[in-house]
Amino acid sequence: METKRSNTVLPKETEKEINLREVLLTIRKRIWLIALITGILTALGILYNSRPEPQVYASSTRIIIAASSEMMSTVRALVREPIVLNEVIKKLELNTTPGQLRSQIGINSVDSSLITVVSVMDSDPVRAADIANATVDAYRKVAADTLSLQSIRLLTPAQPEPTPINSKSNTIIYIAFLTGLILSISLTFLLNSLDESIRTESDIENRLGLNMLGQVPVIKRRHADTGGKKIKPSMVRSETFGS
Repeated sequence: METKRSNTVLPKETEKEINLREVLLTIRKRIWLIALITGILTALGILYNSRPEPQVYASSTRIIIAASSEMMSTVRALVREPIVLNEVIKKLELNTTPGQLRSQIGINSVDSSLITVVSVMDSDPVRAADIANATVDAYRKVAADTLSLQSIRLLTPAQPEPTPINSKSNTIIYIAFLTGLILSISLTFLLNSLDESIRTESDIENRLGLNMLGQVPVIKRRHADTGGKKIKPSMVRSETFGS
């Protein structure tokens, strides 16, 4: 006997496609929520960016230190020691402490070479340059007295820089706007996915798995009334005809 092959067709998995119309309708339905969240975060970004903060200026001087690699770390660390900082405070008559002045001074080497950059940050550009130059002068004297190091040469003195290093930008505002837009749109689609009410034809098709054949429009009450007058029964005259 021949066996018949089953002609049963397995159901294919329906691929979900993004319906642009539904996406736009979802966004339009909760456009107030998107505008509210985006506006609040943008306003917070503007307030944060407009907060008052002191301007900071930086000035630097370059020196060259002819010392062995074993001594280089010690020689550079000497710049920020109290023995040097006290001389700077005394010379410039600064109203600060050696610890506070140390936080304003930075030491960096240029490409691991003998050239060293002494940078100073301060709220006054002229004072920043004065501190940098006074620090190098005091450092050279202390290094000569304590380490007998005479090979420190000044390459470039510090000059006042008129542009602050912490100038404000609108980057935080743009970030707040984009964050608010992304969060609000994500929340909109989350609320839409949790909403189980049926509003459109596609909702019925997705829930029941049926295709709609037609749609009955809603008839308003005023259209349901015919508005016609009642038809009165007509008077019919009857006559008798003789045979």
